Amino acid sequence: MKIDQVHTVVDGLCCMSFEQGRVISDLVLENRFRDLLELGFNHGVSSCYLAAALDEQGGGLLTTIDLEEARTRSPNIGELLGRLGLERYVKPCFEPTSYLWRLMRMLEEDPSPRFDFCYIDGAHDWFCDGFAFLLVDRLLRPGGMIVFDDLDWSYATSRTLKATERVLNMPADERELPQVRKVYELLVKTHPGYGDFAEKDGWAYARKLRGEGGAAPLRSETVYVDREVGLGAALLRMARRVAR
Repeated sequence: MKIDQVHTVVDGLCCMSFEQGRVISDLVLENRFRDLLELGFNHGVSSCYLAAALDEQGGGLLTTIDLEEARTRSPNIGELLGRLGLERYVKPCFEPTSYLWRLMRMLEEDPSPRFDFCYIDGAHDWFCDGFAFLLVDRLLRPGGMIVFDDLDWSYATSRTLKATERVLNMPADERELPQVRKVYELLVKTHPGYGDFAEKDGWAYARKLRGEGGAAPLRSETVYVDREVGLGAALLRMARRVAR
C-alpha cells in the first residue's frame, strides 16, 4: 500500500505528518526492516504508515505499545487500520501505566533480540525513555535502528501540558529541559554499541553496531542533515555500509 492512501485516511490526526510518514516508510523499505517496535501510537497514525510500508514490501509485523486510554481515542488504532485493511501487519498492545512493563514481559518471555527497528514517541521524559532505550537495546538486533521523535520537546513548550498542575509543580530545569535530547546525548551517543547518529527535523537516529564477525564498525559521529540533503539518501548510504 502506498502512503498516499494512508494519508487520505489519517489526514488531520496527530501525531505524524505526511512528510514524516514518507521518511519513516522509506526507512523501513530501504533497510528491509520486517520486525518493528513502536513505543507510543496515540490514534495510530504512525502505525498506519509503518504498516503500509510492511504491506508494500510484502510482509512483516509491527508491535506497538501505548496506554489503555488509547482504546478510547476517536478514531482509535483499530479503526484506522481497519479502514486501510492493514490489521494483519500490526499487533497493538495496551498497558495500564507504561510501555516499560510490556518490554519487561518481552524480556521475560524471550531475552533474545527480535526487532529490526524501533520508533519511540511516547513519554518524552528522562525517567521513562531513558530506561526504555536500555530495554529496547536488549531487544534490537545488530544492524537495527532506533528513531526518537520530539528531540527538542519540553514540558514548558507543550501546548497541552504546560499549564497543568503537574507540570507547573515541576522543578524549572525538569520543566524546561528537552529530555529526549538528554536520553540521546547521554545514553545513546555514548553507548559503545551504537553509531551512525543523525538528526533532522526533530528526529534523532542511531544504529546498533554489529559485533565481531559482522560488518565493519560504523562511524560514531553525528550526521546533521540539512534540508538540501535527503535524510533517506544519507541513511541508505549507512544501511549499505552496514550490509557490506
